[in-house]
Amino acid sequence: MNKRIYIICALALITIGISSCYKDKSTEAAMSVPDIEVTGVDSVMETTYGDEIAIKPEVSQEGRTEDDFEYLWEIDLNPGKEKERIELGTDPELSYKVSNTPSDTPYTLSLKVTDKQTGLARIVISKIYVSNSLGEGLLVAYTRDRGQTSELDLVSSNVLTYGYTASGPKYTREIYSLANGAPVKGRINAMSEIVDSDNEALNENKTIIGTDNHIIALDPLTFKEKASDGELFNNSKEAVFNTTAVFNFAAYVTGAIINGNMYAIVCIIDKTYSKLTFTQVPEDIFTPCDIAYAKLDQGKLVVFNKNDGKFYYIPGWQAMSGAFSEVANSFDFNLKGATSIMGGCSKNSCPAFLIKDASGAYHICIMDLSGNSPVLTHYTLDGEGLGDLVSVAFCDNADLMYYATPTKIYSVILSGGKATTQTLSWTPDSSDEKITGIMQYCQGWYGTHQYGLSDYDFPLKYNRLQLMITTYNEKTGEGKIYLRPFNVSTGLFTYKDNGTLSGFGEITAITSTLK
Repeated sequence: MNKRIYIICALALITIGISSCYKDKSTEAAMSVPDIEVTGVDSVMETTYGDEIAIKPEVSQEGRTEDDFEYLWEIDLNPGKEKERIELGTDPELSYKVSNTPSDTPYTLSLKVTDKQTGLARIVISKIYVSNSLGEGLLVAYTRDRGQTSELDLVSSNVLTYGYTASGPKYTREIYSLANGAPVKGRINAMSEIVDSDNEALNENKTIIGTDNHIIALDPLTFKEKASDGELFNNSKEAVFNTTAVFNFAAYVTGAIINGNMYAIVCIIDKTYSKLTFTQVPEDIFTPCDIAYAKLDQGKLVVFNKNDGKFYYIPGWQAMSGAFSEVANSFDFNLKGATSIMGGCSKNSCPAFLIKDASGAYHICIMDLSGNSPVLTHYTLDGEGLGDLVSVAFCDNADLMYYATPTKIYSVILSGGKATTQTLSWTPDSSDEKITGIMQYCQGWYGTHQYGLSDYDFPLKYNRLQLMITTYNEKTGEGKIYLRPFNVSTGLFTYKDNGTLSGFGEITAITSTLK
């Protein structure tokens, strides 16, 4: 499982005061200068990466006011190395967002207060312990400038973070800029937490983000860039890495769609992407809407090729050396000219697709590929709002699918050979908000560590049991996430409301982070 870091903070105090005599050379008389007194700076502080430090010291000296002093705040660039220091500010008060790498060795924060008249100074030192308590939660990518740049916020709450007990959510805002000095260039299209290998164990944790031009691996503790583009592909020389999907399947495989091609890592043996072999033509069939996969067990990756109207699959364990095979026994409707609206996973790890055929009719196609020959189930979908559909979410723990229009959510129960559609009595907080996406919530470990549902020590109550609904208000520029638990039998939202996350821009991707 993911390495968990526990940092125990100690307390220490180092205060250096300079008291001296000012010598008047004109009279050779010694004049005593009162000490500069500084209070309000703790000798030791414990903080977390991404938090804000706010210090308001009180400085006093007989006969002096605040304006009679100069101030200099500094901190170590690296913990324990006091010769490598950076300036934080020259104001009397300090407001500092902690971007220091978590460490059990403290950083030295100093405040130097200098008397402008005499040049004498008082230095107050505080030991700063920076821990990583960001951990499990929801990583949200968004843009505020229509995709010119993007940012990441990390959210913790009691329905997203194991052991979190505060009453409201905690936001760590703009964490990418905090770690890397500037926002992401371009729109973030996809994100996923992954655990891969240095050929010995599942021990390389990464947060993968994909944009129109780049695929980037971040350190999941600090969110600093670890590698990008060709470094993740054995130094491939592609000029652009247009990444439209990043995902985990088969419990130990990470997939990505880059420049229209499919790549994968079998994470238990490697950490660089390899191109999947597709034996048919044409090859450029891959979009996020054309794929479906199961996260657990010996899952299969299935793709729909609209160019020949056929489904193809590859087992997870063949992802770096095998080839796609055609799913035999085609469905009992005409797939020629059909389009995949969205893929996903239904109950019992069965890949599933919502397909729109050439006549405009909608079909749900579910494939059980666990046996020697596929078992195919087909439902015709009739329901209001399909012409305005913006997002689809299959549920891998129920015979259930959701779809959304800009203003409404619908549930579809798959039972008795029929697809039964219900309009849910839910709307956003404001009529100016438009629904932009829906997805089933899964914890970050799910599908990344080879854990079964009963093997993980820290499961959350709402893992796979709540729907995440994203909205965007064009007038205010704010994006939100609604967390709504659902009943796996009825498809209805429960009376329990897991709250609303707010304060984002236009949300473009979401992933769950690892504990």
